[in-house]
Amino acid sequence: MFDNITLKIDDLPKNYRLNEKVETLCKTDTNSCKYKLGNMILFRNYERLIIMGSLPKYLNGENITPLSRESVKRCIEKLEQDIGINLKDAIVCSAEFGTSIITKEKPFEYLNLFGNTKKLTRVEYSKWTGIETVIYTSKTGAFEFIGYDKIKEMLDKKQEIPSLFDGSNVLRLEYKIRRKRGIEAKFKGGLFAYSLFDKNVYRRFQELFLDKYKSIEKLGKLVYIDKSKKITPAILQKLQAEQYRQCFPKDCRYFIQRINEAGKTTPESLERIRAENNKTGRSISVSEQSGLIKELNALVYERAMFGT
Repeated sequence: MFDNITLKIDDLPKNYRLNEKVETLCKTDTNSCKYKLGNMILFRNYERLIIMGSLPKYLNGENITPLSRESVKRCIEKLEQDIGINLKDAIVCSAEFGTSIITKEKPFEYLNLFGNTKKLTRVEYSKWTGIETVIYTSKTGAFEFIGYDKIKEMLDKKQEIPSLFDGSNVLRLEYKIRRKRGIEAKFKGGLFAYSLFDKNVYRRFQELFLDKYKSIEKLGKLVYIDKSKKITPAILQKLQAEQYRQCFPKDCRYFIQRINEAGKTTPESLERIRAENNKTGRSISVSEQSGLIKELNALVYERAMFGT
């Protein structure tokens, strides 16, 4: 399930020469050059080699089909042969871990129900036709979780869609660690290229992926009135407000944004509003989870545990 990665090799052997398969693109400065090997981009100077690109694309020519742990090993071995150097000590500076999920409905139906999550900022990319991508990112940019329509992306790039996914709705979910410092924060001492097919490391990425997915508030709940209990005006108002928030999450976010940008609230007040919304969503025991989210939760867990 690994996709784009960045590897760095320091202290290159003085007699090291890139394999003839590697295509020279250009000189980036007087001491370094940019190269291309399939979809992989390489930067090399006298002492260092940096390798960037998608592992599944490099191995299979496309990245919609997830790689198993064994496939990752084959990919690293192929890369070693093609560039002519052992990658055992190559440092992992960034890594993406994700999966492609075939869903019953179009991806936007599910993404529209993705609410906020702690520590990460929610960013939504939409056109007038509707939502296309939802990104959750940390303040430093070191960590990211993203969901988008994979088929639409491939069609936009004029990429061939594998027969397994042809005619399907495919939601792509990815957990990304963008920086070496982020890798070191989640994996004490950092990771190396061979770590990517280590069983324990692979399982840790599965856990990180699932934990981040679960931390995202999922909206679209159906709120019912429990007629066995007395309903006061205050309770009814809270139930109605929660139903509106669940059914029209985008409108609610827009309303809060208008208030914020008009200067009618403070960061502290916004945080209290967010906390109260989360508390209300959890405390109303008469709410039922959205059918779309029930479906997605089961699919995400199934796909996330693939390839151990």
